[in-house]
Amino acid sequence: MSLQIITNYADAITSACGLDTDQAKTVVYWAIATHAIDKQQKMPILTVTGPLNSGKSDLLTIIGQIVYQPRPIDGEVSSAILRDKLEIYTTAIIEEADKVDEQLILKRYGRQTSNTEVNRGNTSQGFKREPLNLFGATVLHRRVPFKDPAVDSRSITIKMIHKPGNYIMPSLNAVPLATLASTVNWSLSLPLPQGRASDVWSPLFRVAATYIDKVWLQYAAGEFKKSIANLSVGQEYEPSQLVVSKLVSLAFSTDFNKLKPRKCH
Repeated sequence: MSLQIITNYADAITSACGLDTDQAKTVVYWAIATHAIDKQQKMPILTVTGPLNSGKSDLLTIIGQIVYQPRPIDGEVSSAILRDKLEIYTTAIIEEADKVDEQLILKRYGRQTSNTEVNRGNTSQGFKREPLNLFGATVLHRRVPFKDPAVDSRSITIKMIHKPGNYIMPSLNAVPLATLASTVNWSLSLPLPQGRASDVWSPLFRVAATYIDKVWLQYAAGEFKKSIANLSVGQEYEPSQLVVSKLVSLAFSTDFNKLKPRKCH
């Protein structure tokens, strides 16, 4: 039944935006992860790209219905205003994000690097330094590539393609996805090599593995393999074929429900 709920939400996204089922499920799994943002150490950036009239804004509207604590933000505001709107544990939905301060987005990705300080007020004693935590979920509406490859490598990209037709905007509810998030084993150990690609995809893999979505896991394993190939340095160049086979075998294991989670570090 849980997987059916996920499929229903994905079908609604497909009907409204023309995405294929795998990409629509990627959005749903990412949305589920936002409802457990307090349990995440790193939260992948969701980037929605595509040409004019390809449905990017429609998809962001849908995402705003199903994520945890949505916060619509105009991407053309100043960096200072943007920074103050990036509240901890919220889901920032940033329209027209081609010119956003990418360093702020980078800080939002990881819990360990999310702390910063800002100047507040201008009293007789000067500015007061105030701590700020930027960690949270972020979805960006963009048309151009990131300038900083570090941001790009921490992002899952949904590529919109204009498709003619009359699409109907669905009315969705975040509650069922929040319920699913509460039953996901967020400490489940996955057969992935250490590295950035694993950090980015792990929240979504854990949701799909919990509900044994074999078809999506096979699709996502291919996307994960591409992520490793696109990274240019260090340990990201682990044998990708081994990663794919291990991940898919986990999903197809008849003893999956007997696997005992071990704490991830």
